[in-house]
Amino acid sequence: MREIDALSYWHEQGPGYFSELSTFGALPEEAILRMMRKGRLIRVEAGERLYAVGEPSEAFYIVLNGSLHSLMPRQDGGWTLARCHEPGDDMGFVPMIALSDRPATTKAETDAVVLEITCGHFLDLHQHEPDVFGLMLLNLARGMARTIINMASMLAELDAQLHKIYPKVRGSKDK
Repeated sequence: MREIDALSYWHEQGPGYFSELSTFGALPEEAILRMMRKGRLIRVEAGERLYAVGEPSEAFYIVLNGSLHSLMPRQDGGWTLARCHEPGDDMGFVPMIALSDRPATTKAETDAVVLEITCGHFLDLHQHEPDVFGLMLLNLARGMARTIINMASMLAELDAQLHKIYPKVRGSKDK
């Protein structure tokens, strides 16, 4: 991992690129650039860990480029792929808001660039740019809603598969 210059990256990608990312949807380009300059841009190489399960959640990240995977530990000592993060996705926002430690380890699947936004930066955004904060919070809530819907669909599919394996016996009473 290494920090990269926000302004250079802004010009390299072009301002329009960032406006298309879901977390930045409807935000003015100037506000996005300010967030990038106040935050920390981090280049993460494929296979490199961004954060680990159990670490304090003092910041969240927005994927600007590349892809990352979040892996949750299982009780048997293994790992389960919990989420794939693509450009525009946030990572670590929910545990930061919940004031809980990180529930997953997140690693770069490909070379990636992420924007780190600390709790302090997020508070500063709320206090000094409430309109930008409100739009960004709406975008983050929208991302959470999509994730919840996706998880519910996956659970429904798993439940349907389980019932194919263990069909309900007609005429038996549940105990």
